[in-house]
Amino acid sequence: MIQNLLKRFFYGPFVAPWSASFLPSDTLDIPSVSPMSALRYTPLYRAVTLISGDIARLSCTVSETGSQSLWDSPSRYMSAFEFRRATTLQALLWGNSFAIINRTLGGELIELIPIEPDSVTLDVSTAVPFYRTRQYGNVALENMFHLRAPGYSGMWGESPIQLCSTAVTTLAAQEQTALQNFRNGGAPRLALIHPGQANAEARQRISEEYRKRHAGSNNAGEPIILADGMRIERISSTLEDAGLEAARKYSIGDVSRLYGVPSSYLSEDVGASYGSMEWLSRMYVDACLSTWMAAWKAEWIAKTAPFASMSFDVDQLVRPGLAETMASLRTAVEAGFLTRNEARARLDLKPLAGLDAPIVAMNMGTGGGQTNLGDDTSGGSANDFTP
Repeated sequence: MIQNLLKRFFYGPFVAPWSASFLPSDTLDIPSVSPMSALRYTPLYRAVTLISGDIARLSCTVSETGSQSLWDSPSRYMSAFEFRRATTLQALLWGNSFAIINRTLGGELIELIPIEPDSVTLDVSTAVPFYRTRQYGNVALENMFHLRAPGYSGMWGESPIQLCSTAVTTLAAQEQTALQNFRNGGAPRLALIHPGQANAEARQRISEEYRKRHAGSNNAGEPIILADGMRIERISSTLEDAGLEAARKYSIGDVSRLYGVPSSYLSEDVGASYGSMEWLSRMYVDACLSTWMAAWKAEWIAKTAPFASMSFDVDQLVRPGLAETMASLRTAVEAGFLTRNEARARLDLKPLAGLDAPIVAMNMGTGGGQTNLGDDTSGGSANDFTP
């Protein structure tokens, strides 16, 4: 019985018992955050859409023909890009994303049928686990494509939003504070001090009069007129002005740590310490995207082609600037590793006649033979130069 309870605790319902918010929002008067509502906050929205979009647009090659066809056209209802983006986005938010693998009676792959992540649970009460779905009933493990975020068990992913709810709720509270400040026209917290003894009715009337005349963005800058010897004192707050801005930047850093996306990709002003864009792109690919590429590869091969190989092409994400590209191509051409037409192909330029033979430097020839550059003006061909 204890073993079954532990199994249900680790693999059980989609919303795990430990995923509840660590901060009771009803007590602290701050917004509650769920995987769906987390998309309201721009740093988190940027992080998850960036990762899911980059994973979706990567070129991928699968050695098995049927699996490659399914990768190129996984669903009749959406494009391959939209399918991969939505699947990755769900895993980033809910921790799990699912699609039923539809096959013919002979086992040929047909399509992937997406399922809402909150409609699926994993049942491990039997010797062979299986998925329970609201729409399609029970589904065997081998017939369910299951992309998952890191989790305690390895069979069920945990929602980053729910595991790190403290950081996300703090971001939500900061956004709410900033919104409230703008609703009040950016007015600081003030205390209206009366020299005499004002009863409760008088205090209520003064407060309502002040809010009527000065609260809201439409009343920003309105002069304050006091009577009966009243004076105003400003009440300091650690989250006003620069304090609130610093706190919001810290929350952007939290989102960066949560998903592995560099802070500068979330539009945070980080200065020039990050170095070149090429280095930043490589850090993003190595520290963030490579994990999700590995998750896609492992699940895709296991469920669609167990003996196939699969590789992603990240050249479109990690590409140096034009100056670095030209310098590296020049070095490769002069060393004879690339022909000039091969270098032109790297720049998406058309080949030119006479540039298909490699250049051989004078000090690289044997026996003092003449170096042939392989162009039309040399009178030679690719067959008569000294290797």
